[in-house]
Amino acid sequence: MTTSADSPPLGLLVDMDGVLVDFVTAALRLHDRLEVLEDWPAGEWDMPEAMGISSSEFWGPISEAGADFWASLEPYPWCDELLELVQSTGPWCILTSPSGDPFCAAGKITWLQKRWGRGFRDFLIGPPKWICARPDQLLIDDNDTNIDNFRDRGGHGILFPQPWNRNHGLVEDRMGYLREELQQAVSAG
Repeated sequence: MTTSADSPPLGLLVDMDGVLVDFVTAALRLHDRLEVLEDWPAGEWDMPEAMGISSSEFWGPISEAGADFWASLEPYPWCDELLELVQSTGPWCILTSPSGDPFCAAGKITWLQKRWGRGFRDFLIGPPKWICARPDQLLIDDNDTNIDNFRDRGGHGILFPQPWNRNHGLVEDRMGYLREELQQAVSAG
């Protein structure tokens, strides 16, 4: 994909959890609750709510698992295809939000550097993703609120279809949806 010669390409900001890596299955496995994934309440973002437990009951075991939990997350089957699409579209960066545990950020950096090498530094870690919003930036994220806040502040956003967001009805063809939305964003940009 290319953009017109008189406009710079969109900067692409790609979320990790829920887009590139499967945080949900790992968290459910840690809690021995994989059955929750089968009956996920459509559009429900709050994992503790979907599991019927408190936030502290949910995050406690993940914090106890430390950086290794985050460093060992499995990439989704579409991870490579998604990254190839993003890389062929324009400059890109990983933009990911950590949990409240400081070891989360270390584990995420470990995951990224295992994938791209020790010197990989094309990432930003922090929950206020909207602060990166500009007309020449596009966020690919699975969180409705992150996308809404990014768009409200002048950026472009693609809500990556997952059972826990409002695009849950598009789960069958995530990459087709992403490809189409990305093409539209590039053409409009």
